[in-house]
Amino acid sequence: MRAPVPVDEPARLAALHDARILDTAPEEDFDDIALLASEICGTPVGLVTLVDADRQWFKAKVGLDIDETHRDVAMCAHAITGHDTLEVPDTAADARFADNPFGARFYAGAPVVLDGTYSVGTVCVADNEPRELTDAQRRGLRCLARHAAVQLELRRYARHAGEIADRLRRLDRMKDSFLATVSHELRTPLSTIRGYLEMLLEGGFDGETSLRFLSVMQRNSDRLLRLIDELLLVARLTEEGVELDVTELDLADLAHQVTAGCRPLAEHRQVKLRDRSRGPVPARGDAKRLTQALNHLVVNAIKFTGPGGEITVDSTADGEPALTITDTGVGIPEEDLPHVFDRFYRCASADVMAVPGPGLGLAIVKSIIEAHHGTVGLESEPGVGTTVRLILPNR
Repeated sequence: MRAPVPVDEPARLAALHDARILDTAPEEDFDDIALLASEICGTPVGLVTLVDADRQWFKAKVGLDIDETHRDVAMCAHAITGHDTLEVPDTAADARFADNPFGARFYAGAPVVLDGTYSVGTVCVADNEPRELTDAQRRGLRCLARHAAVQLELRRYARHAGEIADRLRRLDRMKDSFLATVSHELRTPLSTIRGYLEMLLEGGFDGETSLRFLSVMQRNSDRLLRLIDELLLVARLTEEGVELDVTELDLADLAHQVTAGCRPLAEHRQVKLRDRSRGPVPARGDAKRLTQALNHLVVNAIKFTGPGGEITVDSTADGEPALTITDTGVGIPEEDLPHVFDRFYRCASADVMAVPGPGLGLAIVKSIIEAHHGTVGLESEPGVGTTVRLILPNR
């Protein structure tokens, strides 16, 4: 039976579309929510769903192979008519769901509510056998739905902050841009940690599930530390400049070390990382800082290259010592190219690829290379890829 349309449907859809989450790439935070929903409730299916005007789209899924369904057959379309958890112990005994095409006999969905008002989707679970949730499982499902709402709201706030930052950049008011961006980047992992702490304090979870909670919290703690390190470095670069410990070095050897260190990440994302550097490439510079710059570029290339893509790192001693990183990633739109080295600038492709970060990496790279009296250039074409070339002066 088709679900009734919520009374606030136009505003509900506006809130959903404003989050710009539909049809985005998978993200670990949402994947974790779907997995934990399945594990907490003991069901084969766990989902994070979003209900659009005429479809139900799955942002994260466990135990299901499809990406979306028509809204007319979506059980979650019934759940979003209010803010309470909808639990159907046996769909065969419920006229609304007796003829559901998916064969689910049990369903429970907790609405994902934005602005405390609009139910835009659910965190839900399903089983092919009739059953009922325990009180602890219901609490866990509601807590996960609140966590999903926080993730969506932070995404929306971040984009609005970015739009404000664009206007402020033209007025050279980077202070406000800094506050908006960093606030988002700090709140995201902190909110995640807080959400899982709340669930742990509620209790009722087995040891394996608790360890998974702690793993998510540890990953977000590491993310906070990396962000703070980058902020401190940018502050130091701005106020004091870059202090270099200049020695004789081999750029090809630095390339070997960085590609070796980044290869596990590339393999995890199913990206080929090729090291074509042939040494020696003699140069003078700060090995630690140059390694930091090269690592930023390679990791950035991995993040913006989809599965099956390729990244090549090369070095040359012809003329001036140089390093080149070429990827087959999403590329950068022409209008973004003049700003990619600006502090706190995030191009649109960062949201498309669901890449977190405050937009400091390329600014740090530029500061390090310029401190060496070198140059950094970038060429990119959307859908083709990006090439970054670092050139150091002759010794």
